[in-house]
Amino acid sequence: MSWKAAYEGNSKFKMPFERIHALRQELYTYNNHLGKEELVAVPLKIPFARTMQNYLNELQHKKTVANAIAGWSFSEYRLGMIHSETHDWMKHYLPIDLRGKVVLDIGAGEGETAMFFLQHGASKVVCIEAEPEAYSYLEINQRKHPKTITAIHSKFEPSHLKIPHDFLKMDIEGYEEAILGIKLENPAVLEVHGLQLCDKFEAQGWRIHTTNRDCAKGYGCVRYAYWKC
Repeated sequence: MSWKAAYEGNSKFKMPFERIHALRQELYTYNNHLGKEELVAVPLKIPFARTMQNYLNELQHKKTVANAIAGWSFSEYRLGMIHSETHDWMKHYLPIDLRGKVVLDIGAGEGETAMFFLQHGASKVVCIEAEPEAYSYLEINQRKHPKTITAIHSKFEPSHLKIPHDFLKMDIEGYEEAILGIKLENPAVLEVHGLQLCDKFEAQGWRIHTTNRDCAKGYGCVRYAYWKC
């Protein structure tokens, strides 16, 4: 749907239209002229069609997220994470087809990635989470989805890898080093924090993916390590 069709066909878009239109007309800004600050009106040239299309895309994304979380319980913080990180999960957490597979989710948070995996075909997710507040939500989500979620309140232990699974996802904020030296039988993806850790994983045969050019240059960011996928 184009911004124009949306505006003309639905009154709920009129407020954003009017607000953006007002911004197009005039933007108040400070102009330091001859050493004196004065408030002046400056025309604001916004590519309006693109602005409105971006607004519609954002609206659609919010609607998609709202539909996805129906039947789940999350804190406000996690809701924000789901909204902002779903695109990243699509890129990095689906290196294999999960249909009918069991996922071992270490660092499962409140169950947000478990929800994501189930919505992409996983038959079950075994969730391990150490943080008490996050686990309280995870436990609620397990009660809501008892056939597809198993929740374990624990920090990561190598013995967890003996739990039957087809795919491993790990995000434990720097403690992923604990998995180094362990031979994994199944595909896995880890969030890796720190260049030195990346080098260690790469030396053991993990495939490292940098998310952008800054990562490639060595600046701080999250990298992903893949095993057998």
